[in-house]
Amino acid sequence: MAYLPGGRLCHRDGGPRRRGVRGYNSSVSTEDVTRRVVFVDFDGVLAPIRRWDRYGDLEPACIEVLNEIVASARADVVVSSTWRHGKTVAELQAMLEAAGFTGRVVDKTPTVAPGARRGEEIAAWLAEHAVGGYVIIDDHTDMGELRPELVLTHPGHGLQPADAPRAIEILMRLNC
Repeated sequence: MAYLPGGRLCHRDGGPRRRGVRGYNSSVSTEDVTRRVVFVDFDGVLAPIRRWDRYGDLEPACIEVLNEIVASARADVVVSSTWRHGKTVAELQAMLEAAGFTGRVVDKTPTVAPGARRGEEIAAWLAEHAVGGYVIIDDHTDMGELRPELVLTHPGHGLQPADAPRAIEILMRLNC
């Protein structure tokens, strides 16, 4: 047995079994635990914030970096951005594809409570889905105990090529 970042326990004989994430439901069905997931924010990550009073559009250069991460780790995307509100997974997929995204959006994080931190919403999603690895890409640090899996971006620049190796390393190290 080995403990992995994010409070996951890896059993050499049976693969990863998650534990230690607040709200973890031990009755979660075992989906494909080889699945890797990228939790991605939009503002400050895929849509750089160029002025304090105006948010930007999706930036194709940032999308290209996301494409590299997703392809290299064979990962899927779960949208954790506030842009997820009022949109279906298919609509989020179409938005990203229009900016050049070539991967697959599989879900969006739940809204757990008014004023909840993004890390709490991601933890709630993880409590319901078995994964072999995940990374969080965001321009805020409000991830609580999930912070070791965070790749922090500069909000004015968004996701940069230099961020890709760290994101890929986080995705791969969580694998047993």
